Amino acid sequence: MKNFIILFVIFAWLVSFPVVLIRFLYGILIIPITKYFCINYFLSSLILSSFFVGYVIFNLPVNYLIDKYGYKLIGISLLFFSILIILFTIIHNYIYAIILMILIGAAATPTYSGSIKLLSNKIKNYRASAIGILNTTGPFILLLSSFTLPLIIEKLSWQLIFIYFSLFTFILSIPFFIIKNDSDKYNKKPITKNAILASTVRFFAFWGMWGTSTYLFLFLQNLFHFNLIYAGLITATFAIGGLFSVFTIGFISDFFKKRKEISEIFLFLFFLILIIYPFLPIYIIWFSSFLLGFIAFGYKTPLDTYISEITKGKEATSIGLANLISQPSSIITPIIIGYLITFTDNIIFTFIFLSIGPLVAFLLISKLK
Repeated sequence: MKNFIILFVIFAWLVSFPVVLIRFLYGILIIPITKYFCINYFLSSLILSSFFVGYVIFNLPVNYLIDKYGYKLIGISLLFFSILIILFTIIHNYIYAIILMILIGAAATPTYSGSIKLLSNKIKNYRASAIGILNTTGPFILLLSSFTLPLIIEKLSWQLIFIYFSLFTFILSIPFFIIKNDSDKYNKKPITKNAILASTVRFFAFWGMWGTSTYLFLFLQNLFHFNLIYAGLITATFAIGGLFSVFTIGFISDFFKKRKEISEIFLFLFFLILIIYPFLPIYIIWFSSFLLGFIAFGYKTPLDTYISEITKGKEATSIGLANLISQPSSIITPIIIGYLITFTDNIIFTFIFLSIGPLVAFLLISKLK
């Protein structure tokens, strides 16, 4: 049984890749993609935001259906996701790119919530530790892409990278047509005031976390004038901090059973480090970037575990609600950051903008029951 649990954790970890991979792939490939469509960074950021438009709109209804009809719907969604990614690589029209990204976002809706549901149903003890492993996907992909993509994009087109991504997603879809559905033993409603408040906290936390993660590579180039390789290595250091954080904080959360309190501490620290990061001396950039990554991802595992435990048996719907409320920050933040970079070229002001998110999240989380 223990071996099956390990397999479920690994599989759930891989299934959560698509949403995170789109964000980080686009963040690093934004330069060649922007040139390909002959647009500026603001308009290019709208393409990424379009992904989250589809992701947000369809999150609650699709995940409700996952809870009701089972895992096969996740497999079907991943198949559509794979096809749409290939279509994105062959178009040349900017408007078509926007439309396709909306559809890709819709197809990606059950990936993370489906992974949470899978782990919640198959693992009864050390749930936060399992979700912590799941949450390593973000910093792991950022780490991998930071090391490899600056080198790869010099040899391969962004289209070919996306095609490999599509093939990977297609392979992931297959097991969902085999996994047996779990019986629904719980009738508790997933939409409560506490669930809505926790999801709102997540919205403002995402504001800072995904904004920093997606654009740090570009910030380092513009703020410190680093070349592609050096900016990639420092972004990788940030990712290592996040990778170490989500797993260890998940284990600590299981040990102390203090999901809310641990998230609260990290949200306040996240606000502080975003304010001071652009002013830190360049000779400690490696350490400060590692610390930024560790703090930026520290709140996520205990908060996501808290949300998944609000309504047992309806985990996909609970996370779907959380995504419906929290993911609009992934739409708003790229637009504003793209605007600030394009029209003001003020990276310091951009960091101040990002710090507002974790500050508001910190003020709201104390109201959770």
